[in-house]
Amino acid sequence: MNRKRLDWHWQKSWLLAGSVFAVGMGLLSLAMRAEDSAGRAARLSLVEGKVRIAQGSQLLADPALQNTPLFEGTQVLTSDDGKAELQLDDGSVVRVSPNSSLTISVLRGRSDSGEAEMTLENGLAYFELHNDSAAGPIRVRFGDSVVTASGFTVMRVNLDNPPGELAVFSGNAHLESGHALQLDLHGGESVALNGAKPDQSNVDEVMEPDSWDAWNADRDQVLTSAETARTGAANNMPDKNNPAWSDLEANGNWYNVPSQGYVWSPYGATNAGWDPYGNGHWMWTPGFGYIWISGDPWGYLPFQCGAWNFYNDFGWGWAPGTCQPWWGGGAGWLSNIGFAPGGYQPPRRPIGGPPHRPIPLPIHGRFHDIANPVVVVNRRPPGGTGGAAVRSPNAIATINGNRVTPLQPVAKRPLDGSTSGYVNSPSRAVSTGAMTPLVQSPTSGANSGGAHSTSAPARPVVVQHPPVASGPAVSSRPAPAAPPPSPPASRATSGGGGGSHASGGSTHR
Repeated sequence: MNRKRLDWHWQKSWLLAGSVFAVGMGLLSLAMRAEDSAGRAARLSLVEGKVRIAQGSQLLADPALQNTPLFEGTQVLTSDDGKAELQLDDGSVVRVSPNSSLTISVLRGRSDSGEAEMTLENGLAYFELHNDSAAGPIRVRFGDSVVTASGFTVMRVNLDNPPGELAVFSGNAHLESGHALQLDLHGGESVALNGAKPDQSNVDEVMEPDSWDAWNADRDQVLTSAETARTGAANNMPDKNNPAWSDLEANGNWYNVPSQGYVWSPYGATNAGWDPYGNGHWMWTPGFGYIWISGDPWGYLPFQCGAWNFYNDFGWGWAPGTCQPWWGGGAGWLSNIGFAPGGYQPPRRPIGGPPHRPIPLPIHGRFHDIANPVVVVNRRPPGGTGGAAVRSPNAIATINGNRVTPLQPVAKRPLDGSTSGYVNSPSRAVSTGAMTPLVQSPTSGANSGGAHSTSAPARPVVVQHPPVASGPAVSSRPAPAAPPPSPPASRATSGGGGGSHASGGSTHR
């Protein structure tokens, strides 16, 4: 058989392999969709200071890791210098201030028709809720109160002074406190609940400012700025309101490839030396075992859905598909590597559960909980790109034989995680002032994913998409000593300590 015929047979085999892989991914996606709440997660999008993650009585990560998927029942705990931001797939954002504890009590279904509930056990938190009429309600519980918002609503809940205070910055919120009180609050209104006489809690048309309002407003400015830099590539994607789409715009380029659809590539992914799964952690969870947490600032959506492919004249690119997480479903976790360069080693997931932990001993009169260990992965060569030059954000690229120009490229951002991009909220009001950068967590582990190796893929695994034209503030409130058990979805755990949030603002690093 001559050389040309051998090449033809080789390419045909990869076409068949790609088709089988794509069909397999489709079946996996359908299987996972059948499990209503199996895969839905919120994203831990910002971690500053000391933040921990727990579920039930188990401490999962200390410190918490940016890009961690947070499932139903997960608890986020912040210390006296800790701050955290959570992003939901419908565009909603939750921010947790220092010395606070918040649990995702309910998170199931899908962003356009699902149900979500957050419970603030103690401290102070901000909620920016995108309640669409077609989706299920997003509820916020604190003490024996529950708040349901309608439309886009921004509000603050403070449990420093039980039974709590609610302030509505914009939108509309309905408050029910026990059986004695029901109130409707609108933008610019607040209420301080009266524990002794609940029926005498009156709505105030003047909101008392909190020292953390500036931090919340600064974060809004960052998110809104990132939203305005979007190219529009995500407009026809599943869960297009997911805040994580903006991170891709800030850290790489979109290309609209003829006969294939959109491909996104991070700035550093220029050759075979780079690895999508080369920087991050494996973290054990009670429901799904070990899940992948990318150490890259953009590393959330590209590890839930779609496929990573390697192109000879380009490097690595990600083709988005149905955004259904890879960790759920009966098949378990599966890497989303489509076509890889020759010699590529697929990610190795740790086997089994975490090692047995002895009962922690008391230290200085108190018990210290021990987090389940995370497995660190760092298998990228020095420099991150194997010595290849970083791709210019404005240069024409060749992808799968097509010369394509980046979609409205934005200015190249640093690759160290010092910038981020987030949610789309046209009605979000922002204040002037300095922006708070997202802090990048520092950055192997053995069920291998299904990767195909080739130096010249005939057709990568894709899903078609049509083209389209100052220092940290310190709180005087004592920190929670240990993560309490997660509260049931049906009722909240009351809590909170004395004192109040001290004056503070943004953290600049």
